[in-house]
Amino acid sequence: MKLPKKYYSSLFAIVLLILVALQAYYIYNSYRLIERDLILSSREIATKVMNDMDEKNDINNDKLLAYFKRLNHEKDKQISELQVIQNKANFTNSQYREIVDSLINFYNAQHSFEIAIRSEVYSVYDEINKKELIIPNQSFIFYESKRKIIHPMNINESVWSTDDLNTEKDDKLGIEKSERHKYKIKAKIDFELLNLKFLLIKKITPLILISLLIVGLIVYLYWKSLKNLTKQEEKNNQLHLTIDSIAHELNTPITTLKFASQNIQDLETKQVIKRQINRLENTIETILIKDNKNDVLLDEISMTKVIDDLKNQYATITILSTINFEYNHLLSQYDFEQIVKNMIENSVKYGATNCYLNFDFNRKIKLTFTDDGIGIPVKDIPHVFDKYYRVDRTINQHINGLGVGLYIIKTIVDSYNGKIILQNNAEKGVEFKIVLPNEN
Repeated sequence: MKLPKKYYSSLFAIVLLILVALQAYYIYNSYRLIERDLILSSREIATKVMNDMDEKNDINNDKLLAYFKRLNHEKDKQISELQVIQNKANFTNSQYREIVDSLINFYNAQHSFEIAIRSEVYSVYDEINKKELIIPNQSFIFYESKRKIIHPMNINESVWSTDDLNTEKDDKLGIEKSERHKYKIKAKIDFELLNLKFLLIKKITPLILISLLIVGLIVYLYWKSLKNLTKQEEKNNQLHLTIDSIAHELNTPITTLKFASQNIQDLETKQVIKRQINRLENTIETILIKDNKNDVLLDEISMTKVIDDLKNQYATITILSTINFEYNHLLSQYDFEQIVKNMIENSVKYGATNCYLNFDFNRKIKLTFTDDGIGIPVKDIPHVFDKYYRVDRTINQHINGLGVGLYIIKTIVDSYNGKIILQNNAEKGVEFKIVLPNEN
């Protein structure tokens, strides 16, 4: 059965959407994998910078942390001491910013990463007074790269708790410690790959372009195929129209020949001309399907006569028939004759020696035709009911025919809203099953 082009277009659209979805899924996964690899690589560089900074003898984070541990718990003194620590941290940060950047550049020599890093104390909790001393976004930065972090990713975090009595004095800072100190201090080191999106786009763009190219190529090939198919259909339709027009135009000269042949005196010549005129009429009749909906209904007697006439006409093969005739409310004698005649003619053309007919007229009309001919290739079965279609094989080159017999049968079956099933037999030959309604 030929499917309309809309069906193929819809099917192609569904397949294309699935392909695009798969491509999008592949690109998304590739994006996530590349993103993960870039972050891991930049994390390794940031970790190396962190380790190198920790090993510097002249940067003494422990000393800065010690200042926090010795903070006074009185509010006024806490504020002044925190300011002193802030100044010390700012000085340390400014002193080592260039060192941090140089380490980043050193480890980033084989990459094009823009890395930012920051080490800070972000929480000092007074456990005696039960309050946080550091205002949000006002952390104490130990060291930081020139590039600023926007979306931090953590590589290290530390927590210190202290609970001791300190009676020492720090003249340099002006801090007097002669009381209990109990604090929880939190510090962390963050980093960020600032040009992550640019690197991702740079790496993922070739995949996107290749995917678009594949989809575009598929769409182009489908469009080209559809265009060629449309052209071929137009050519076939034009050919069919031409053949139908020629057949129609032959009706007039054939009618003239029939009248002229009546005046021929020689009996033998007259018979020859009559046979040739009948042959032309039969050929044209197969091309131009007549509308016979008002033809008389088939009965059991006329059906038997049709079968007997065909047995006499095709004496070279054995035609066996089984008939169960209860009633017929729909099938015309003419249409039945066209179906049976074309079926047996096909069997004879394609090497059958036996043809089996099984007709059952009951609630439904079931007509079964089985032969032992050469059969039909599986790939051609969907097309044999197309007008003028002939199976392309060597043996067909020596068989006369227009390829309209099965088309006529299918057209008749469709006019009754029936169905026709074709299948090859297990050993040889084919079987046609026609099912028609038997109600008006």
